[in-house]
Amino acid sequence: MNLIYIRAAIQAATGVDLTQERVLELLVEEGLLTQSQANQDGLIFRGYDEFFHTDIAECRIEPVVEVLRIEGPIHNEKTKHPEDS
Repeated sequence: MNLIYIRAAIQAATGVDLTQERVLELLVEEGLLTQSQANQDGLIFRGYDEFFHTDIAECRIEPVVEVLRIEGPIHNEKTKHPEDS
């Protein structure tokens, strides 16, 4: 369940900006969630800190020859896989 989307939908429809905690309370009041479900850890998004050490987006680009073994007419010295030696 994505409380952020539910919260955004409520805000878009009503103009009311609720906390995620209040959204949970309303879902329980309306019978859409049980209190047990609402009490689950991790239901409210608290950020990515527990998964990542920084908030810097980075990626590593691997040369295609390190991922695929290229065979056929395009196979040359530049694309030759180290295991082919």
